[in-house]
Amino acid sequence: MAGGIGSRFWPMSRNNYPKQFIDILGTGKSLLQQTYDRFATICPKENIYVVTNEAYTGFVYNQLRGLLKTTYFAEHSEEVQLHA
Repeated sequence: MAGGIGSRFWPMSRNNYPKQFIDILGTGKSLLQQTYDRFATICPKENIYVVTNEAYTGFVYNQLRGLLKTTYFAEHSEEVQLHA
């Protein structure tokens, strides 16, 4: 799961650009991309699912080009979350 706004990483992490989309570790990849890469080594890409806030779907799409559009889901609100 890559949720939350990452308030401990402020000022790098903001509501409009949270921690999971930032290259916090200086590796050239965001935390989300690193997590995706780790999972891609142990399971088929079509079995990797991402659930995110609908405000972040553009980030997910841009950062995970190999991810099928049918394997990520957008929540409308932070209060109503899909079960992990």
